[in-house]
Amino acid sequence: MGRRLKESTRILNSRRLAWSFILFFLTIFFIACDHFQLSSLWRDREVAIDGKHDDWLNALMYFEEEYISLGLLNDESFLYICMIVENPMIRSQIMRQGLTLWFDPAGGKKRIFGIKFPVGMPDEVMQMRRTQEGDAPMKPRRGEPDPERVRQIPMRQMTELEILGPGKDESIRLPIEEAKGININLSASSGTLVYELKIPLSQDEQNPYAIGAQAGSSIGLRLETPKINRSNMRRGMGGVPGGGMGRMPGGGMRFRMLEPLKIKAIVQLASAAELEKD
Repeated sequence: MGRRLKESTRILNSRRLAWSFILFFLTIFFIACDHFQLSSLWRDREVAIDGKHDDWLNALMYFEEEYISLGLLNDESFLYICMIVENPMIRSQIMRQGLTLWFDPAGGKKRIFGIKFPVGMPDEVMQMRRTQEGDAPMKPRRGEPDPERVRQIPMRQMTELEILGPGKDESIRLPIEEAKGININLSASSGTLVYELKIPLSQDEQNPYAIGAQAGSSIGLRLETPKINRSNMRRGMGGVPGGGMGRMPGGGMRFRMLEPLKIKAIVQLASAAELEKD
C-alpha cells in the first residue's frame, strides 16, 4: 500500500513538472510572438522629415492586418521612422486621440521614453466636433468649450508634442520647435496618413530628448493609440473613434469595432561596422 502511494505521488509530481515546463515554454512562446522582430536599415539616403514618403523607397515593411507600412533607418546619431496609414478608422483615431511611440533603450518591452504626436483632442472637444459635423446647428451649452476654441485645437495639436518619461508620471508638452534634436511631421491627404520622426539615439547638450541607445544595439518600440472611450463607441460611426462602418483598403464596406492601434517590436539598429563587413 505504501509503495503504491509513493508510486502514485511520484507520477503526480512528474506530471506536474511536465505541465510546468509546458506552461513555461508556452508563456515564452506567446511573449516572443507578442512582439515583431524588426531590423533598422543603415541610412543610405537623405531623409526629409516633411510628411511625405518619397524618401522611403524599398525601406518599408507592410503590416497587413493594420493596413500600415513602417520604415526604420538609422545612422550613428539618429533613428528615422516613417509610418504610412491606409486604414481610414485608424487615421481618424490618430488625428483625434493622438499617437504615442514608446522606446525601451535596453531592448525590452517597457515604456521608458515616449513621444506623443499628434497630442489628440480632449473627449469633450471631440464630442462637440461630432455635434458640429452633424446636421443640427451648433449652440454652446453652459460648461461646454467655446466653438472657436474647438476649431483651433486641430491646428495646435499639429504644432505641439508631448515628451513622456523616463519617470512613470513624467511628461512635458512643448512646441515642436522647442524639442531640440527631434524633428517630426505628419500629413494626411488622398486617403493616406504619413507620419515621420527623426529622433536622437543618445543624449547630449544639443539633444536633451533622446532614446538612450547606440547604433548596433537593440531597442524596444511600441506604437500605440489611447484606449477607446467605450461611451464613444455607441456614438461612433464612419471613422469616429470607437468603430462603425468604414471603407477599408481594397474596397468593400466592413463593420468592425475599432480597437486601439498597438504595434510592438524589438528593433535591431544597424551599425557602420556591420556595413563595412558587407
